[in-house]
Amino acid sequence: MKGNKKVLANIAVLMTILFWGISTSSNKIAIREVPPSTLALIRFIIASSILYILNKKLNPDVKVDKEDVPRMMLCGLVGVTIYFNFENYGVSLINAANATILLASIPLFTVLLDWIVFKKPIGLQKSIGIFLSIIGVICVIGNSLTINASYKEIIGTLLMIGAALSWATYSIISKKIDGKYPTIVLSCYQNLYGALFLIPFSLVEYKKWQPISLYTWSHILYLALICSALCYFLYLFALKNLGATSTNIYINLMPFVGIIAAYFMLGERLYPLQILGGGIIVLGVCIVNLEKQVKVEEVLATTEVG
Repeated sequence: MKGNKKVLANIAVLMTILFWGISTSSNKIAIREVPPSTLALIRFIIASSILYILNKKLNPDVKVDKEDVPRMMLCGLVGVTIYFNFENYGVSLINAANATILLASIPLFTVLLDWIVFKKPIGLQKSIGIFLSIIGVICVIGNSLTINASYKEIIGTLLMIGAALSWATYSIISKKIDGKYPTIVLSCYQNLYGALFLIPFSLVEYKKWQPISLYTWSHILYLALICSALCYFLYLFALKNLGATSTNIYINLMPFVGIIAAYFMLGERLYPLQILGGGIIVLGVCIVNLEKQVKVEEVLATTEVG
């Protein structure tokens, strides 16, 4: 039964990375008409409403303990409000492919936080996989920041790194409660609190509000229903059954998906180094997963964070 859950968790995180890889291009399109924080607010109002209805039907008797409410709120603040303010403003300044690439630094921050907070050791084989992933990310970035570097590129890059750090932090702080409640309960309340904290940021942008076209609404609904409502559920399920570090290793696949999506959706150019880097990233993820197959007992011990 536990083995089946791990298989499902791996499938869940792969689906999440696919949808999230595409989401950066959808974000880029939606931001043309909707300011960054307002876009995040609309997205999570829709997502949290859907999750709330589903949660009431599936878990009508499940209540969140009072002592867990502050952590739920903190998860919403860090994993939704802070993360998406960083990401959306970052995406508005740099191209979608590079924005997705920079999010691949999430596993590096996660491993570091795991080591600092939980004293969790890093095995040799996993270290090799992570190292290869770093090389892949460097290749994917290629010469874009050196040749096309500008003030906006630099600020956008820093914002995306801030997003990566905030998501890694969210992965760590959410671990304390993700085994205590059904996954949809966590998704529902974290999205809800995140939306509430986004309200003041959105109000600051009111002068930029304008009518939203049906085309942009289609991307907003994709972001809300698929990337937030569904993917938060899938991600938390994977996090619960694989652990923070193992789950976030998959984030390294996002640049590969993001580059392809940006090419087809936005017409962004594909560079040879980006394609090479995507292949190296996939290799790094495969090496990490090979460790799971060869050393099952070791992985079962290390997938429980804290």
